[in-house]
Amino acid sequence: MVNRLRELIGNQVMVPSCSTYKQMEYIAEKTNWQCLMLKMGDVGNIRGIIRYIHSNNKKVMIHLDSLKGIARDREGIRYLGQIGADAVISMRAQNIPMIKEAGMISLLGAFLVDSASVTQTILNVGNVKPDVLIAMPITIPDVVFHRLRTNMNIPIMGGGLGVSCKVIDHALEIGMEACAVTDREKLSHYTDRHL
Repeated sequence: MVNRLRELIGNQVMVPSCSTYKQMEYIAEKTNWQCLMLKMGDVGNIRGIIRYIHSNNKKVMIHLDSLKGIARDREGIRYLGQIGADAVISMRAQNIPMIKEAGMISLLGAFLVDSASVTQTILNVGNVKPDVLIAMPITIPDVVFHRLRTNMNIPIMGGGLGVSCKVIDHALEIGMEACAVTDREKLSHYTDRHL
């Protein structure tokens, strides 16, 4: 099975998560990160943002639920594919087939807050077959991660609550392939760390 996460982020273990223009410009222009997560933008500027990121030799994964003015339906997703998005993150399992159909790497985000959400996530992954699962928060217990790992054969990355390097290190040690992180200090700690 092709590891679509590695196709997107190479060997990096962090994915910079950008929710402001200042963060995005810094990551795009001043770092060696291969890919960034975009949690901002709207229908009027997203095409220009994608071009800008690509002009800096970076790939972009767009968090669909953070975009303004773009419907979370087939046409909205198709539009993102047409304007060059490399990957799309959705919290809604029903969007995953549309993301794949539009030719982009699909990432399913899942808040794992109880046993029912873990079970539902495993079912969703089996049904819609995303390329990558983003397990949230990064601090999920080891036993939950291992349950996910034994029930699915896709890359798992972590997102949310990467409150310290110790927490992030633990997530990587238990088997998460990467973690999405916003904080510049934490990102700089991992600049030279790769698989």
